[in-house]
Amino acid sequence: MARPQTRRRQCADSPPAKRARQGNFSPAFWDNLSKIWLTRRALRELDRRNSTRPRPELTTPEVRPINLARLARHGGPDFCHLRGYPEPEAAMSLWQWTQPTSGPPRARRTSLYDADFEQHLADHNIYTPFYDFSDGRSPLKPANLEETLLLLTNHRPSLSLSRFTESDFVDFQRKDNATSESTIIRNVIPIITGNADIPNESNLPFTNLESLTDEDTAKAVPDFFDGARPGDIDTRVREDLNNLIRPTKHALVPVVPNFFLEVKPLTGRADVARKQACYDGAHGARAMHALQNYGETEPTYDGKAYAYSAIYHAGISILQLFAHHVVEPTTAGGYPEYRMAQLRSFSMADTRETFVQGAAVFRNARDLAKRHRDGFIQSANARAARATAMVGEERQEISASHQAHGFPHRPDDSAWQNSHDALQQHIADGSDQASQGDAEPVTEDDSQNPSQE
Repeated sequence: MARPQTRRRQCADSPPAKRARQGNFSPAFWDNLSKIWLTRRALRELDRRNSTRPRPELTTPEVRPINLARLARHGGPDFCHLRGYPEPEAAMSLWQWTQPTSGPPRARRTSLYDADFEQHLADHNIYTPFYDFSDGRSPLKPANLEETLLLLTNHRPSLSLSRFTESDFVDFQRKDNATSESTIIRNVIPIITGNADIPNESNLPFTNLESLTDEDTAKAVPDFFDGARPGDIDTRVREDLNNLIRPTKHALVPVVPNFFLEVKPLTGRADVARKQACYDGAHGARAMHALQNYGETEPTYDGKAYAYSAIYHAGISILQLFAHHVVEPTTAGGYPEYRMAQLRSFSMADTRETFVQGAAVFRNARDLAKRHRDGFIQSANARAARATAMVGEERQEISASHQAHGFPHRPDDSAWQNSHDALQQHIADGSDQASQGDAEPVTEDDSQNPSQE
């Protein structure tokens, strides 16, 4: 039997304070949506805005008793002026006092990743697989899709049927019945991933990355991601691409993340996982594109996928893998597009053979992401080294010119700059004297102090 609860009547002039519900998107998020879907968060935002509207002045039309009968015959008084008018606070307090005593209603949790979030992504050129474009465009597949699918089928000796036995498969099926996401990540995912020497982290918000959606929504928080060791990247590259390749400011967290995993228990929603993976993968595709184009004057778009994501839905044991690539802006000065394409899907608890196929594709995708990542890092490091060497050579040439013109060499930057300016003035003065009477003025080439993009 439920325990009786003591009711205390609230004073009409001091209604109880409501605890503000946290976690809703910013007003700018809703203002910039091209279409608002009917979701719980949208209704919550509508309630919030209605609560901040000034109360309109209530004017009651005058009704004389002599006219009541006639008024009733014509449908009664007009209450149109009461539409949208908030309930009086006193009435709300009385209503709260008369509520049943069976306890407060349980609030249902709402996901950030609802239809409005997907609309927000689309408004910022981030598209989930099979997105239905209003202009009839078809989803673009990565230019290296066929090559990628072929590489994902590589044989894994660690997953041969002789090494992954039937008892191993039964153990996987048993553990896959876990009801919590954390238990699945701890006990089930390691069976799929196997042992790999790849830097990874889990459940870290991407607080350092530049927003893909104008800071109007939540930060990406992958359940699992792979990246490179920060020390593998040239310091100059890390500094120049800081907000594009470093997920957090922590010195030991992997950088250039380009493989992601989202996990859901049996009660979790697959559509939420797909939106999360789409959001994660867009960050990875942008990081790889920035690294690929490091040091270039204009970015190039080859249409190839260099970032990957996976979704594992436990209980129903479905593993899905996706590729993410960047598409060139369709308008001058526009933003690039981030596309997500499905690669493969597997029912991991179906048979031992199916599990082996799915786990092999998953592990091959991680290896492929690492191969892309390492290749781009080596290229970016080489460009940074060449740029540093060129700057050093130019400084040596300038220092030699200083000495030839009688200027002392000073190692500090400010003194070096002063000497450089004096040298340029000296050269300019000499050029002016030599060019008196000439038709064409002498121009100074300012290429001795290049700037790195």
